[in-house]
Amino acid sequence: MSEQSLDEEKLQELYAWIDSIPLSRPKRLITRDFSDGVLTAEVVSHFHPKLVEIHNYTPANSTQQKLSNWGTLSRKVFTKLNINVPDNIIRGVINCKAGVVEVFLWQLKIKIENYHKQKRIIIGNKMTPETYEGLSDRSDKAYHRGGKHHGSVPKAGGLPNQTNAARSRSLQNVSSEHGQPLSTEVRYIIEEKEQALLASQETVQILQAKIRRLEHLLQLKDIRIEELGKKLRQSEGRY
Repeated sequence: MSEQSLDEEKLQELYAWIDSIPLSRPKRLITRDFSDGVLTAEVVSHFHPKLVEIHNYTPANSTQQKLSNWGTLSRKVFTKLNINVPDNIIRGVINCKAGVVEVFLWQLKIKIENYHKQKRIIIGNKMTPETYEGLSDRSDKAYHRGGKHHGSVPKAGGLPNQTNAARSRSLQNVSSEHGQPLSTEVRYIIEEKEQALLASQETVQILQAKIRRLEHLLQLKDIRIEELGKKLRQSEGRY
């Protein structure tokens, strides 16, 4: 991705594309609107909600927080879309350098459109629903063989975090069972399935923590009720 500027026709197409997407903030000056990464996350979420956790991105004016937002995008989102955004582009967007955000958004638009085309090809031409479910099931089995047990919940303080190496091994296992190397399109679908699994496990962990907290509160209330009952009986015994 370079800083080469877009021609007028592409710019108008890009602005129309951005205007078609509902965003949390009104669009005023594009160089500033997208500098903190929040609206970029919302754009991706609009097309691929499973790839983005919006709560991870905080509106910011400080360079440090902007860098944090863009770092999260690079690690958790751009890799899934096969986007490599150089540091000079990210810093150019953060610093509101004229013309840089348009170049970035144009490349993002292309990647998102290609991603959709690839998924349509898979679902429409190459893969039946049964085939997709079969691949998904094999992906889950390969994932569990990598150290995760079906139905298990990660312990507190240990959120599930599948490394790139572990994900690669999982995909290789699925490829071996399928009998041939997986295409890029199929890999995208499997990775989405695994990310959904990780998100579900994290949700279960949070809910279990809440249950433990409620159980603890109930125990405290039982103790309090017992203490009040003793005081009441003692008070009644005096009269």
